[in-house]
Amino acid sequence: MNKERLNLLENYIKSGVSPLLVQNIPSNSFNNSVIIKSNIDRSELNGHYENTDFCPPLWYKELLDKSKTNTSVLVIENINETPLEEQTKFIEILKYKKVSTFELPKNCLVIVTCSDLTANKINEEVYSLLAQI
Repeated sequence: MNKERLNLLENYIKSGVSPLLVQNIPSNSFNNSVIIKSNIDRSELNGHYENTDFCPPLWYKELLDKSKTNTSVLVIENINETPLEEQTKFIEILKYKKVSTFELPKNCLVIVTCSDLTANKINEEVYSLLAQI
């Protein structure tokens, strides 16, 4: 990644305005991050019932813990490796910064990684919600 792209990425991270799409950057490069794979099952993504209570997913609990001390980062890893129609399961996170009834922490940045940005690898609606670096 050239210095100009790195500076741009750093500025977007600081502002936290919109979810970011980054290509060819390893998911573990982001400090204080929780990484979810793009092929995560919807039941693991959205939460689950325990008796009569609806509980947040495990990754969400981890994200809340990380956000207590710093800006937290939710990384959706390698979205281009998931079928286009399945990628739509992330729209609620990307558009509203929430999953089911659980809002992401205010200081949470969402980063989507990909290894290939060629045509037809990322769902059009998902792509429209991302700032590309």
